[in-house]
Amino acid sequence: MHVNTSSPCRPTTVSVTARRIVLRGYVQGLGVRPCLARLAAQLSLTGTVRNATEGVVVHVEGAAGDVSGFERGLAAALPAEAVLESLSVEPAVPVDAATFSIVVEGGAEATRLAAPIPTDRVACQACLDEVRDPANRRYRYPLTSCTLCGPRYSIIRRMPYERADTTMAGFTMCPRCQAEYDSATDRRFHAQTNACAECGPQVWARMTDGGATLHGDDAIVQAAALLRQGGIVALKGLGGYQLLVDATDAPAVARLRRLKCRPTKPLALLVASAEAAREIAEFDATELGALQSAAGPIVLGRSRLPQGVAGVVHPALAWVGVMLPTTPLHALLADACTGPLVCTSGNLDGEPLVHTVDDAETQLAGVCDMWLHHDRLIERPIDDGVVRVIAGRVITLRLGRGLAPLGLDMPSMAPALAVGGHLKCAAAWSNGQQTVLGPHVGDMDTTAARQRYVGQVESLMQGYDVAAEAVVCDAHPDYFTTRWAAERWATRRSASEPQPRCTAVQHHHAHVAAGMLEHGWLDRRVLGVSWDGTGYGDDGSIWGGEFLLCDDTGFRRVAHLRPFRLPGGERAAREPWRTAVSVLVQTLGVDGAAVEDVARVARNQLRMLTRMCGNERLSPLTTSAGRLFDAAACLILGISEVSYEGEAAMRLESLALDTPFQVTADGGYPLPLVRGQTCQLDWRPLFHALLADRAGGVSAETMATRFHRGLACGIVEVCRGWTELPVVLAGGVFQNKLLTEMIAEMFAETSQPLGLPGVIPPGDGGLAAGQLAVQSMRRSQQENE
Repeated sequence: MHVNTSSPCRPTTVSVTARRIVLRGYVQGLGVRPCLARLAAQLSLTGTVRNATEGVVVHVEGAAGDVSGFERGLAAALPAEAVLESLSVEPAVPVDAATFSIVVEGGAEATRLAAPIPTDRVACQACLDEVRDPANRRYRYPLTSCTLCGPRYSIIRRMPYERADTTMAGFTMCPRCQAEYDSATDRRFHAQTNACAECGPQVWARMTDGGATLHGDDAIVQAAALLRQGGIVALKGLGGYQLLVDATDAPAVARLRRLKCRPTKPLALLVASAEAAREIAEFDATELGALQSAAGPIVLGRSRLPQGVAGVVHPALAWVGVMLPTTPLHALLADACTGPLVCTSGNLDGEPLVHTVDDAETQLAGVCDMWLHHDRLIERPIDDGVVRVIAGRVITLRLGRGLAPLGLDMPSMAPALAVGGHLKCAAAWSNGQQTVLGPHVGDMDTTAARQRYVGQVESLMQGYDVAAEAVVCDAHPDYFTTRWAAERWATRRSASEPQPRCTAVQHHHAHVAAGMLEHGWLDRRVLGVSWDGTGYGDDGSIWGGEFLLCDDTGFRRVAHLRPFRLPGGERAAREPWRTAVSVLVQTLGVDGAAVEDVARVARNQLRMLTRMCGNERLSPLTTSAGRLFDAAACLILGISEVSYEGEAAMRLESLALDTPFQVTADGGYPLPLVRGQTCQLDWRPLFHALLADRAGGVSAETMATRFHRGLACGIVEVCRGWTELPVVLAGGVFQNKLLTEMIAEMFAETSQPLGLPGVIPPGDGGLAAGQLAVQSMRRSQQENE
């Protein structure tokens, strides 16, 4: 289908010049075609512009000077959100086009997808203003969108991005919406999600205990009233269902936690505006920029909530996650409530995000009081993105809505799939044309989560036309993703095709490679500091406090934290007192009375753990920095059990963040470097000093700060042995704002480059990107050899 933009015909006496122009990068779903059509109209040029699997393709013809003007003005004419990665221009044969048209083509082309799938975009201010304007025809229409905003990734069935290939295909535009869509001067010119209350998707609500179904604005008004009364609403958002409740109603929030099986993990808050956000959290300019961006992620800020509210929303933490309305439906509910709303994923804790009406009415029936549905189908469920500003950089903690899929700037490589790890799982792939890190799925602990992961990978591999020649997994033999890659994926292809090779990448090497990719250092040798909770080491032990020399040939372990035992294995991650006892036994010796007194454990528990530490099978050896945080949190804060990963470390960081800066000036606890063929940071003096402070009545805040400062100084001490190399900070530990900024502060006094985390999540959500980077380097090395 061609949509005429009414460019005037050129005089027949003018010599005609024609060009074929291909724009590659993030150029679909942003209004690029309408912008180029307007530019052509201004210059009296004719031709076509269309979305294609390779990008946006333009055929333009007219007077030579006008065509040259089009080429010069093209980049400036693009929407601000567009990312033009490359531009090719070549002579073309004039076709004597009478007008300049936008070509709409349904169905994927037979070539491999080179254009990125566009990400979802939150409601823009212009659309929100319309929804709030009683005189506007879209007043209180909750699914309003335009060329610059609305769903993209979550509704796309296939590329290129056209309405007919999205879940909007079933909604035929009314005459007024069609007129907007066809008008080159309208804000909704070629807006694929354009709709209104007359022709677009509709909302409806139903109470979980029965009663009449409410439709349209009545459903929204009733949902808002229920929220004000302390009820829980399951709302269908952009990428799936969300559970909403009044954040200032402590009993209501406590009820949501109990029903959702989420006892202490922090909850995100939805507010109506940036001004409201600043009332409940401290945000600097960079944080506000992230909050108000088109991606609209949850942004972590220093909490200003009253203690009664903070205690139920983010127990024992100093920061709170805040988001602005992602759709006009969110905005209407936020406007109708006087305070912030809890807005958390619509699922039971640990289960995948619910995204269909049927699943919501079965799986969330025991969690909410009302379902607030709409009938725009979600093709690709995706959770909210989460970011945090650390050392002035926006760091992705969860690659979700608005942030994913994330294009990776990697050298061209053969088609491959990287399957990630076990926690915070996400896959990455290359189809030979582009390399992409997919959205966060979650932990692979449940059957439902594994099914969602497999389904998402299958769908995206098909959408990107990935015929993988290699499959890359974590080296841990028991991860679900590792087994799936080895047992299933390698046998998917037909007997006439070669099976893809399945190769493993060591966990912490992948973390460092992701950081190398982040900074464009894949061709350099770096010192990677890879600290996290757990990762299968090359020696069969559990690594987690590693210093790795990495380049395109592989890695070499040059230093690590002093090893210690994990009594009970994985159980120690949920019960920090176990790690504390193990650390104390090494620090104080086997003096049971001293350990018993310090760790506050019963004598029979101590005897049991002491015996367990002597059993290598029951107490695996580890160098985990995450578990070292657990031990310190147990000793400083008395934390014996946690309900979510990283809880003890996050509470310790929050405590230290409340310490005035001058307290850190006297240095941290000692963490000496013991040199050898493989150096070790010996944490025993650190815990000796910590115990002395505790016995001397030093405040918990000061001890927490000194613990962080000690770790930072220890890391910098190791890095000083490799001053000629750039340093990459990788792994989940460097989501810790205080620790990372302490290290950055120390590096600022040197000329040694420091690579901080960025758009690729530093935790396991970015693992697949690193796996793919290692595969690329291995392939290049093999070709060179």
